[in-house]
Amino acid sequence: MLQIVEYLKGFFTFIHSLARRTIARIVAWRPFKGRIVYSSAFYKRERKRKKRKKEIINNKEFLKFNFRPNTQNRSLIIMKSLQPKKTNSQIWFSLVYKFMLSICIIISLVVQFGQGIQLSAFTTKTPRITKYTTKSPASSSINHDATTSIYRFNATNGITCILISVDGLISIKYRNKLNEDVEADLYLPDNPILSGECEESNMEILTLEFKGFKLTMIFRKSSGGEGWYINQFKLDYSSSNSIFEHIDRPDIDVKLTSPSRTPMYFPTPVGKSYVCDKEQKVVMYAPDDSGDQSGHIAHLYLRDLHMQSFMFKESGKWGPSFHCSATGSYRDETAPLAVGTALAVAVLLIISGYSGWRYFKIKKVQYGSMK
Repeated sequence: MLQIVEYLKGFFTFIHSLARRTIARIVAWRPFKGRIVYSSAFYKRERKRKKRKKEIINNKEFLKFNFRPNTQNRSLIIMKSLQPKKTNSQIWFSLVYKFMLSICIIISLVVQFGQGIQLSAFTTKTPRITKYTTKSPASSSINHDATTSIYRFNATNGITCILISVDGLISIKYRNKLNEDVEADLYLPDNPILSGECEESNMEILTLEFKGFKLTMIFRKSSGGEGWYINQFKLDYSSSNSIFEHIDRPDIDVKLTSPSRTPMYFPTPVGKSYVCDKEQKVVMYAPDDSGDQSGHIAHLYLRDLHMQSFMFKESGKWGPSFHCSATGSYRDETAPLAVGTALAVAVLLIISGYSGWRYFKIKKVQYGSMK
Protein backbone atom coordinates (compact mmCIF):
# COMPACT_ATOMS: atom_id res chain seq x y z
CA MET A 1 0.00 0.00 0.00
CA LEU A 2 2.86 2.41 0.77
CA GLN A 3 4.30 1.73 -2.68
CA ILE A 4 0.93 2.54 -4.28
CA VAL A 5 0.69 5.82 -2.33
CA GLU A 6 4.25 6.80 -3.33
CA TYR A 7 3.49 5.95 -6.95
CA LEU A 8 0.33 8.03 -6.96
CA LYS A 9 2.08 10.91 -5.18
CA GLY A 10 4.82 11.07 -7.81
CA PHE A 11 2.34 10.79 -10.67
CA PHE A 12 0.06 13.48 -9.26
CA THR A 13 3.04 15.82 -8.82
CA PHE A 14 4.05 15.33 -12.46
CA ILE A 15 0.47 15.81 -13.76
CA HIS A 16 0.03 18.89 -11.55
CA SER A 17 3.18 20.61 -12.85
CA LEU A 18 2.47 19.66 -16.48
CA ALA A 19 -1.16 20.84 -16.36
CA ARG A 20 -0.30 24.10 -14.64
CA ARG A 21 2.42 25.02 -17.15
CA THR A 22 0.29 24.04 -20.13
CA ILE A 23 -2.85 25.86 -19.02
CA ALA A 24 -0.85 28.95 -18.07
CA ARG A 25 0.61 29.09 -21.57
CA ILE A 26 -2.80 28.66 -23.15
CA VAL A 27 -4.23 31.47 -21.01
CA ALA A 28 -1.52 33.96 -22.08
CA TRP A 29 -0.85 32.85 -25.66
CA ARG A 30 -2.60 31.33 -28.63
CA PRO A 31 -1.34 30.25 -32.08
CA PHE A 32 -2.64 32.09 -35.17
CA LYS A 33 -1.40 31.90 -38.78
CA GLY A 34 1.88 30.26 -37.83
CA ARG A 35 2.89 33.05 -35.41
CA ILE A 36 2.69 33.35 -31.62
CA VAL A 37 0.85 36.57 -30.74
CA TYR A 38 -0.82 38.08 -27.73
CA SER A 39 -4.55 37.44 -27.45
CA SER A 40 -7.16 40.18 -27.66
CA ALA A 41 -7.92 39.78 -23.97
CA PHE A 42 -4.32 40.73 -23.18
CA TYR A 43 -4.59 44.00 -25.11
CA LYS A 44 -7.92 44.81 -23.47
CA ARG A 45 -6.43 44.28 -20.02
CA GLU A 46 -3.48 46.55 -20.87
CA ARG A 47 -5.73 49.34 -22.10
CA LYS A 48 -7.92 49.13 -19.00
CA ARG A 49 -4.90 49.11 -16.70
CA LYS A 50 -3.36 52.21 -18.33
CA LYS A 51 -6.68 54.03 -18.27
CA ARG A 52 -7.20 53.17 -14.62
CA LYS A 53 -3.70 54.31 -13.74
CA LYS A 54 -4.26 57.66 -15.46
CA GLU A 55 -7.57 58.19 -13.68
CA ILE A 56 -6.05 57.45 -10.28
CA ILE A 57 -3.16 59.83 -10.78
CA ASN A 58 -5.35 62.67 -12.12
CA ASN A 59 -8.14 62.24 -9.61
CA LYS A 60 -7.29 64.58 -6.76
CA GLU A 61 -10.35 63.60 -4.75
CA PHE A 62 -8.98 60.07 -4.51
CA LEU A 63 -6.03 61.29 -2.47
CA LYS A 64 -8.22 62.94 0.19
CA PHE A 65 -8.19 60.50 3.11
CA ASN A 66 -10.02 60.42 6.42
CA PHE A 67 -6.77 59.76 8.26
CA ARG A 68 -3.58 61.75 8.47
CA PRO A 69 -2.29 62.33 4.96
CA ASN A 70 1.28 61.36 4.32
CA THR A 71 3.33 60.17 1.42
CA GLN A 72 3.56 56.58 2.63
CA ASN A 73 -0.20 56.06 2.94
CA ARG A 74 -0.82 57.64 -0.45
CA SER A 75 1.74 55.38 -2.05
CA LEU A 76 0.11 52.30 -0.52
CA ILE A 77 -3.33 53.29 -1.76
CA ILE A 78 -2.05 54.02 -5.24
CA MET A 79 -0.15 50.71 -5.42
CA LYS A 80 -3.21 48.76 -4.28
CA SER A 81 -5.35 50.53 -6.85
CA LEU A 82 -2.87 49.73 -9.61
CA GLN A 83 -3.01 46.00 -8.93
CA PRO A 84 -4.82 44.34 -11.84
CA LYS A 85 -8.07 42.56 -11.12
CA LYS A 86 -8.49 38.90 -11.94
CA THR A 87 -9.81 38.31 -15.42
CA ASN A 88 -12.26 35.60 -16.43
CA SER A 89 -9.41 33.51 -17.80
CA GLN A 90 -7.46 33.71 -14.56
CA ILE A 91 -10.55 32.83 -12.53
CA TRP A 92 -11.26 29.89 -14.84
CA PHE A 93 -7.67 28.70 -14.56
CA SER A 94 -7.87 28.85 -10.76
CA LEU A 95 -11.11 26.86 -10.74
CA VAL A 96 -9.69 24.23 -13.10
CA TYR A 97 -6.56 23.91 -10.99
CA LYS A 98 -8.57 23.43 -7.78
CA PHE A 99 -10.91 20.99 -9.50
CA MET A 100 -8.06 18.83 -10.80
CA LEU A 101 -6.35 18.85 -7.41
CA SER A 102 -9.59 17.77 -5.73
CA ILE A 103 -10.11 14.98 -8.26
CA CYS A 104 -6.57 13.70 -7.67
CA ILE A 105 -7.08 13.64 -3.91
CA ILE A 106 -10.46 11.90 -4.20
CA ILE A 107 -9.12 9.23 -6.56
CA SER A 108 -6.12 8.54 -4.33
CA LEU A 109 -8.41 8.14 -1.31
CA VAL A 110 -10.75 5.84 -3.24
CA VAL A 111 -7.85 3.65 -4.38
CA GLN A 112 -6.42 3.47 -0.88
CA PHE A 113 -9.84 2.63 0.56
CA GLY A 114 -10.50 0.00 -2.11
CA GLN A 115 -7.18 -1.73 -1.48
CA GLY A 116 -8.05 -2.09 2.21
CA ILE A 117 -11.62 -3.32 1.80
CA GLN A 118 -12.22 -6.84 3.10
CA LEU A 119 -15.46 -8.71 3.55
CA SER A 120 -16.51 -8.86 7.17
CA ALA A 121 -16.82 -12.63 6.98
CA PHE A 122 -13.12 -12.87 6.21
CA THR A 123 -11.94 -10.75 9.11
CA THR A 124 -13.80 -12.34 12.00
CA LYS A 125 -10.84 -14.54 12.88
CA THR A 126 -7.11 -13.89 13.01
CA PRO A 127 -4.68 -16.23 11.19
CA ARG A 128 -4.18 -19.46 13.09
CA ILE A 129 -0.47 -19.13 13.68
CA THR A 130 -0.32 -20.92 17.03
CA LYS A 131 -2.52 -23.82 15.94
CA TYR A 132 -0.94 -24.44 12.56
CA THR A 133 2.70 -23.68 13.38
CA THR A 134 3.24 -26.28 16.09
CA LYS A 135 7.05 -26.23 15.83
CA SER A 136 9.53 -23.49 16.65
CA PRO A 137 11.14 -21.64 13.71
CA ALA A 138 14.45 -23.42 14.26
CA SER A 139 13.00 -26.92 14.18
CA SER A 140 10.73 -26.00 11.28
CA SER A 141 13.67 -24.94 9.14
CA ILE A 142 15.59 -28.11 9.98
CA ASN A 143 12.70 -30.50 9.21
CA HIS A 144 11.51 -28.66 6.11
CA ASP A 145 11.46 -31.75 3.87
CA ALA A 146 9.81 -33.90 6.54
CA THR A 147 6.72 -31.68 6.85
CA THR A 148 6.06 -30.93 3.16
CA SER A 149 4.31 -33.06 0.56
CA ILE A 150 5.24 -33.18 -3.13
CA TYR A 151 2.58 -33.37 -5.84
CA ARG A 152 3.74 -34.08 -9.39
CA PHE A 153 1.28 -34.16 -12.29
CA ASN A 154 2.39 -35.35 -15.72
CA ALA A 155 0.88 -34.61 -19.11
CA THR A 156 -0.19 -37.33 -21.54
CA ASN A 157 3.33 -37.43 -23.01
CA GLY A 158 4.78 -38.27 -19.60
CA ILE A 159 6.48 -34.88 -19.07
CA THR A 160 5.83 -33.09 -15.78
CA CYS A 161 3.67 -30.00 -16.25
CA ILE A 162 2.77 -29.12 -12.62
CA LEU A 163 5.01 -29.63 -9.60
CA ILE A 164 4.10 -28.53 -6.05
CA SER A 165 5.84 -28.95 -2.70
CA VAL A 166 3.88 -27.59 0.27
CA ASP A 167 2.82 -28.12 3.87
CA GLY A 168 -0.91 -27.42 3.62
CA LEU A 169 -3.89 -27.22 5.95
CA ILE A 170 -7.59 -26.67 5.23
CA SER A 171 -9.65 -25.11 8.03
CA ILE A 172 -13.43 -25.07 7.49
CA LYS A 173 -15.73 -22.95 9.63
CA TYR A 174 -19.28 -24.29 10.05
CA ARG A 175 -22.19 -24.18 12.51
CA ASN A 176 -23.26 -27.12 14.68
CA LYS A 177 -26.67 -28.06 16.07
CA LEU A 178 -26.08 -25.90 19.16
CA ASN A 179 -25.88 -22.86 16.86
CA GLU A 180 -22.17 -22.48 17.60
CA ASP A 181 -19.47 -21.66 15.04
CA VAL A 182 -16.81 -24.36 15.13
CA GLU A 183 -13.92 -25.37 12.89
CA ALA A 184 -12.76 -28.59 11.31
CA ASP A 185 -9.11 -29.00 10.27
CA LEU A 186 -7.79 -31.18 7.50
CA TYR A 187 -4.13 -31.51 6.46
CA LEU A 188 -3.19 -32.07 2.83
CA PRO A 189 -2.09 -35.72 2.61
CA ASP A 190 1.10 -37.03 1.04
CA ASN A 191 -0.62 -39.29 -1.50
CA PRO A 192 -3.91 -37.84 -2.77
CA ILE A 193 -5.52 -38.84 -6.06
CA LEU A 194 -4.19 -36.41 -8.67
CA SER A 195 -6.04 -35.46 -11.83
CA GLY A 196 -6.17 -32.47 -14.12
CA GLU A 197 -5.51 -31.06 -17.57
CA CYS A 198 -2.31 -29.91 -19.25
CA GLU A 199 -3.45 -29.91 -22.86
CA GLU A 200 -4.09 -26.19 -23.39
CA SER A 201 -1.18 -23.80 -23.78
CA ASN A 202 -2.66 -21.05 -21.58
CA MET A 203 -4.48 -23.01 -18.86
CA GLU A 204 -3.67 -25.98 -16.62
CA ILE A 205 -5.79 -27.64 -13.92
CA LEU A 206 -4.70 -29.72 -10.94
CA THR A 207 -7.18 -31.54 -8.66
CA LEU A 208 -6.37 -33.27 -5.35
CA GLU A 209 -8.95 -35.79 -4.05
CA PHE A 210 -8.70 -37.10 -0.48
CA LYS A 211 -11.10 -38.14 2.31
CA GLY A 212 -14.18 -37.00 0.41
CA PHE A 213 -12.72 -33.57 -0.43
CA LYS A 214 -11.72 -32.25 -3.84
CA LEU A 215 -9.29 -29.29 -4.03
CA THR A 216 -8.87 -27.78 -7.51
CA MET A 217 -6.29 -25.21 -8.64
CA ILE A 218 -6.61 -23.47 -12.02
CA PHE A 219 -3.35 -22.15 -13.49
CA ARG A 220 -3.29 -19.57 -16.26
CA LYS A 221 -0.76 -17.58 -18.25
CA SER A 222 -0.77 -13.80 -18.33
CA SER A 223 -2.13 -11.97 -21.37
CA GLY A 224 1.36 -11.57 -22.83
CA GLY A 225 2.37 -15.15 -22.06
CA GLU A 226 5.39 -14.07 -20.02
CA GLY A 227 4.05 -15.16 -16.61
CA TRP A 228 1.84 -17.74 -14.93
CA TYR A 229 -0.37 -17.59 -11.83
CA ILE A 230 -3.22 -19.40 -10.06
CA ASN A 231 -6.49 -17.92 -11.22
CA GLN A 232 -8.88 -19.75 -8.88
CA PHE A 233 -9.11 -22.25 -6.02
CA LYS A 234 -12.12 -24.57 -5.64
CA LEU A 235 -13.11 -26.87 -2.78
CA ASP A 236 -15.92 -29.43 -3.14
CA TYR A 237 -17.21 -31.78 -0.42
CA SER A 238 -20.35 -33.02 1.33
CA SER A 239 -21.51 -31.51 4.60
CA SER A 240 -22.21 -35.07 5.81
CA ASN A 241 -18.47 -35.83 5.89
CA SER A 242 -17.35 -37.43 9.15
CA ILE A 243 -14.95 -34.56 9.81
CA PHE A 244 -17.92 -32.34 10.72
CA GLU A 245 -19.27 -33.15 14.18
CA HIS A 246 -22.95 -32.41 14.89
CA ILE A 247 -23.29 -30.19 11.84
CA ASP A 248 -26.58 -28.31 11.59
CA ARG A 249 -27.11 -28.83 7.85
CA PRO A 250 -26.06 -32.30 6.64
CA ASP A 251 -26.45 -33.80 3.16
CA ILE A 252 -25.47 -30.62 1.30
CA ASP A 253 -23.03 -30.61 -1.61
CA VAL A 254 -20.79 -27.68 -0.71
CA LYS A 255 -18.90 -25.84 -3.46
CA LEU A 256 -16.52 -23.11 -2.28
CA THR A 257 -14.35 -20.89 -4.49
CA SER A 258 -11.77 -18.16 -3.98
CA PRO A 259 -13.06 -14.57 -4.42
CA SER A 260 -13.01 -13.14 -7.93
CA ARG A 261 -11.65 -9.82 -6.61
CA THR A 262 -8.24 -11.52 -6.27
CA PRO A 263 -7.65 -12.74 -9.84
CA MET A 264 -3.91 -13.47 -9.49
CA TYR A 265 -2.37 -15.76 -6.87
CA PHE A 266 1.40 -16.27 -6.79
CA PRO A 267 2.32 -14.56 -10.13
CA THR A 268 5.63 -15.94 -11.46
CA PRO A 269 7.59 -15.60 -14.74
CA VAL A 270 7.26 -18.57 -17.08
CA GLY A 271 10.13 -21.01 -16.62
CA LYS A 272 10.62 -20.10 -12.94
CA SER A 273 9.29 -21.69 -9.77
CA TYR A 274 7.45 -19.76 -7.06
CA VAL A 275 9.11 -20.01 -3.63
CA CYS A 276 7.70 -18.56 -0.40
CA ASP A 277 8.64 -19.57 3.14
CA LYS A 278 6.04 -17.23 4.64
CA GLU A 279 2.65 -18.78 5.31
CA GLN A 280 0.09 -17.95 2.63
CA LYS A 281 -3.69 -17.94 3.23
CA VAL A 282 -6.41 -18.39 0.62
CA VAL A 283 -10.06 -17.78 1.55
CA MET A 284 -12.84 -19.77 -0.12
CA TYR A 285 -16.58 -19.24 0.25
CA ALA A 286 -19.81 -19.89 -1.64
CA PRO A 287 -20.64 -17.14 -4.18
CA ASP A 288 -23.97 -15.37 -3.80
CA ASP A 289 -25.31 -16.72 -7.09
CA SER A 290 -24.37 -20.35 -6.36
CA GLY A 291 -27.42 -21.10 -4.22
CA ASP A 292 -25.25 -22.74 -1.54
CA GLN A 293 -27.02 -22.63 1.83
CA SER A 294 -24.28 -24.24 3.92
CA GLY A 295 -22.70 -20.99 5.14
CA HIS A 296 -19.25 -22.60 5.24
CA ILE A 297 -16.03 -20.61 4.94
CA ALA A 298 -12.73 -22.39 4.24
CA HIS A 299 -9.18 -21.15 4.77
CA LEU A 300 -6.34 -22.84 2.91
CA TYR A 301 -2.99 -22.33 4.67
CA LEU A 302 0.11 -22.95 2.55
CA ARG A 303 3.50 -23.05 4.26
CA ASP A 304 6.96 -23.71 2.75
CA LEU A 305 5.42 -23.33 -0.69
CA HIS A 306 7.44 -24.29 -3.77
CA MET A 307 5.40 -24.49 -6.96
CA GLN A 308 5.75 -24.40 -10.74
CA SER A 309 3.38 -24.88 -13.67
CA PHE A 310 3.73 -24.84 -17.47
CA MET A 311 7.00 -26.77 -17.15
CA PHE A 312 7.08 -29.07 -20.21
CA LYS A 313 10.68 -30.09 -19.57
CA GLU A 314 11.82 -33.68 -19.76
CA SER A 315 13.97 -33.29 -16.65
CA GLY A 316 10.94 -32.51 -14.47
CA LYS A 317 13.10 -30.39 -12.13
CA TRP A 318 12.46 -27.00 -10.59
CA GLY A 319 13.23 -23.91 -12.60
CA PRO A 320 15.07 -20.87 -11.17
CA SER A 321 13.49 -19.66 -7.95
CA PHE A 322 11.22 -16.61 -7.91
CA HIS A 323 10.77 -15.54 -4.27
CA CYS A 324 7.66 -13.89 -2.92
CA SER A 325 7.68 -10.39 -1.43
CA ALA A 326 8.69 -9.66 2.15
CA THR A 327 5.04 -9.48 3.19
CA GLY A 328 4.08 -12.61 1.28
CA SER A 329 1.50 -10.73 -0.75
CA TYR A 330 1.16 -9.54 -4.31
CA ARG A 331 0.61 -5.95 -5.27
CA ASP A 332 -1.69 -5.58 -8.24
CA GLU A 333 -0.54 -2.82 -10.62
CA THR A 334 -3.94 -2.50 -12.27
CA ALA A 335 -5.29 0.22 -9.96
CA PRO A 336 -2.31 2.63 -10.23
CA LEU A 337 -2.20 2.17 -13.99
CA ALA A 338 -5.93 2.83 -14.36
CA VAL A 339 -5.77 5.91 -12.13
CA GLY A 340 -2.79 7.33 -14.02
CA THR A 341 -4.44 6.75 -17.38
CA ALA A 342 -7.70 8.33 -16.23
CA LEU A 343 -5.90 11.41 -14.92
CA ALA A 344 -3.87 11.81 -18.11
CA VAL A 345 -7.02 11.58 -20.24
CA ALA A 346 -8.81 14.08 -17.98
CA VAL A 347 -5.97 16.58 -18.27
CA LEU A 348 -5.85 16.27 -22.05
CA LEU A 349 -9.62 16.75 -22.32
CA ILE A 350 -9.56 19.84 -20.11
CA ILE A 351 -6.68 21.41 -22.03
CA SER A 352 -8.24 20.60 -25.41
CA GLY A 353 -11.64 21.91 -24.35
CA TYR A 354 -10.22 25.16 -23.03
CA SER A 355 -8.12 25.65 -26.17
CA GLY A 356 -11.20 25.16 -28.36
CA TRP A 357 -13.24 27.53 -26.20
CA ARG A 358 -10.63 30.27 -26.49
CA TYR A 359 -10.26 29.76 -30.23
CA PHE A 360 -13.98 30.08 -31.01
CA LYS A 361 -15.09 32.36 -28.17
CA ILE A 362 -12.44 35.11 -28.16
CA LYS A 363 -12.48 37.44 -31.12
CA LYS A 364 -9.49 37.55 -33.37
CA VAL A 365 -7.07 40.47 -33.00
CA GLN A 366 -6.83 43.16 -35.62
CA TYR A 367 -3.11 43.63 -35.87
CA GLY A 368 -1.72 47.12 -36.03
CA SER A 369 -0.66 49.84 -33.66
CA MET A 370 -2.29 49.73 -30.27
CA LYS A 371 -3.02 53.11 -28.73
